[in-house]
Amino acid sequence: MTKIILVRHGQTAWTSENRIQGWLDIKLNEKGLRQAKGIAEELKRKKIKAIYSSELSRTYETAKIIARAHKLKIKKDINLNELNQGKWQGLLVREAKDAHKELYRRWEEEPLSVRPPGGESILELYERVLHVLREITKKYPKGRVVIVGHKVVNTVIKCYSLGINLSNVWKMLPKEAIWEEMEISETS
Repeated sequence: MTKIILVRHGQTAWTSENRIQGWLDIKLNEKGLRQAKGIAEELKRKKIKAIYSSELSRTYETAKIIARAHKLKIKKDINLNELNQGKWQGLLVREAKDAHKELYRRWEEEPLSVRPPGGESILELYERVLHVLREITKKYPKGRVVIVGHKVVNTVIKCYSLGINLSNVWKMLPKEAIWEEMEISETS
């Protein structure tokens, strides 16, 4: 089994505002940099074979801080980018709710049945994330790999690892920059 350490990127100015980031490239703020350094400190004694990151700077900056302690290069993968939330990106959550009341209500209650306007569905995200997990589990069948990702990306991986139905995705979202370790067997 491959051990996966899921790391959620540190805070950005938009995280603290409750603004939807999605695929928009927002950098870490000072608190986010401190969080990334704290996670790196906690992980420095772990034997890590590889570090993967989305292509967005908030995850890549977090990954760079972790990678320094392990002298590893980061493998950027677009498939680890956050859920593309289309027209909702850049809006405060309350603005998206106000602009698309019924759709947003369904998004919260039935996340697998709808998608943000111009964005992608949870199932589409799941498929692209599984592509990366397949690569990792084949390449590192007994190793420990760090994935520095995003709130929804990491939650989808956690659902997969624990066998939890994706319809529960919103109940499992992490609030802060955190890390957690889990085992994933080779995916088919």
